[in-house]
Formats: sequence, structure tokens, C-alpha cells
Amino acid sequence: MSDTAYSSSLTGQEPSLGGDSPTMSGMEPLLGGARRAEADLSRIEALLNTPSARERAEIIDYVSRMGQTGVYVRELIQVIPLHARHKIGNWRGTFTLGQRCAAIDALAVLGGAESIPILVDVLADSTYQVRQAAERALISITSRFDTADPQTRPAIAALSAGLRSFSLGARKVVARILSEMPADLVLGQLLFDSLSAEEWWARREATWVLGRLGDRRATMRLIAILQDTEEVVRASAAWALGRLNAPVAIQPLAKLLEDRDEAVRAAAVEALGAQLARLPNTDDQFRPTLDRLVNVLATDHDPSVRTAVIDALAAIDAPEAKIALHEVLNGR
Repeated sequence: MSDTAYSSSLTGQEPSLGGDSPTMSGMEPLLGGARRAEADLSRIEALLNTPSARERAEIIDYVSRMGQTGVYVRELIQVIPLHARHKIGNWRGTFTLGQRCAAIDALAVLGGAESIPILVDVLADSTYQVRQAAERALISITSRFDTADPQTRPAIAALSAGLRSFSLGARKVVARILSEMPADLVLGQLLFDSLSAEEWWARREATWVLGRLGDRRATMRLIAILQDTEEVVRASAAWALGRLNAPVAIQPLAKLLEDRDEAVRAAAVEALGAQLARLPNTDDQFRPTLDRLVNVLATDHDPSVRTAVIDALAAIDAPEAKIALHEVLNGR
């Protein structure tokens, strides 16, 4: 649909816009700014129902140029919930799958911080197409976040709330998105909210995100989480510490070698190996920690833990580690 077609379609449809001029939004100083611009429901209907990607893009572009993004976003948000109902014409039925997905796709371009809560909610939708559209929209919107915008922090909080979702798929999508955002944007929310969540799965996802971010400012909070009551959280925290260049974590990780859970012990071995691989062999912690890893083979008979020790020794580029590995493999 061309701009000319839009201009002619405005006559009689949007009297609040001040005549038939397509360039007036109703908020200009010339009009006193007294009339609040509202979304044209027929244009919303066209956005939801047109099969043409080009026509949809032209509508979105027109809305943006008219400075009416906010009012259209508010309308689109109302379309997305599963039981949302029409308010156009006499029809009061629920929106179709295609219409809900079209609204989400439009939000991917027009939406901002205000769109995050509803998109996080529908990540757990029963319909695959809605979940996929919501994921694409969240990625698009978060890529435009501005650290200076005061709405960004609440949006990050709404996004990280998705780590508490009962839906595993929703949690994984949110965790991946958070892990790909700048650490300065998400670190505080993760450290002071998500790691303290009542739900163990939220704490687990938060440790995974922190490991992916690799920011050393998370070190002390991750060390504290090594004492978590849930094995999966302790194991994830150990894995995350292995990804940080943080020698201060070596002693707390070494204590996990006595953990009752084999997955936690294996994660601790892997993390200790990663820490040792970064240390020079002249460091005071190097040899004692290497000896502790080798000693695990004599005291721990779990196959996964023993395999983790061998893999850790193989990854350490130091003569002492190579000799120890050789002795282990030759049964000495």
C-alpha cells in the first residue's frame, strides 16, 4: 500500500488528526496539542490480517513516521494474550493464531520496554508459532535497548522474571537473551534478584547466564551460591566459576570435591582444571591444586568424576600436568 493510498484513506477515518493531511498527528503545536492521537483500528486490522509482508512493512513505516508508535504498541499488546477479544466492528471472538503472530511481529519493529512483559509471558504459550514469534521479537527489541533510557532497567527486570517461569523452553530463551546482552545492563539484576530467587530453577539459569557473561564482578556471589541447597545449582555455579578468570575461587571449588553429589564434584573438577590452565606453574596455588585433582582419582570412584579429572589434566599446558596425566593413564 502506497503513501498516496494511505493519504486518501485518512479522510473521514481520523477526524482527530485535523483534516485530510497525512502529515498531521493531532499533537502538533499548531493544534495546541489538545487532542490525543489514537490508533486507527482499521489500520490495526490491516496489520493483523494482510498476507502481504510489504503492506505490513508500509503500515509500520507509516505509523513510525506519524509519531504514533506508542499508541499502536498499546493496541498490539492487547491482541497477544491467548483469550484476547476483538473490539473492531460487531465481532467479539478471540484473535486467530495468525493475528496474534502478526501482532508480535509488528511489536518486534515498533515495540520497546513496554512490550517485554507480554512477550515473556507468551514464551510459555501452548502454540509453537507464538513462542517462536515472541523469541524473535524479544531478540529484536533487546538489541535496541539504550543504557541511558530509564525504562531499560525495568524492562531487564521483566525479562529476568522469565527465569522463574515453569516453562523450561521460556527459561532457556530468556537465559540466552540475557547472556548475549551487555554485562553492565543485566549484571545487577542477576546478582541481586535472580540468584536470590525462591525457585531453584531460576537460580540455576542465573548462574548459567553469569558464566556465559564471564564478568569477574560475579565471582563472590557465585562462590556464595556454591553452598546452595540444590545440587544442580551448585554444579552450575561451579561451571560458571570455571569460566571466570578468578583464582580466588580455587579454594571454594576445592571444597566441592567432597560434595555428596557426583555431578557437583565433576563440575568442581572441571572448574578447577580451567582455573589451573590459566595459572603459571610458579603460582603458589598451582601445585597443591594439581595434587588435589590427581588425588581425586584415588578417592572418588565415580566414572564421571574420574573422566573429568583426566580431561582437566589434559587441558593444562604445564609439564607437571602432563607428567601426572601420563602416570594416571599408565596406572601408576
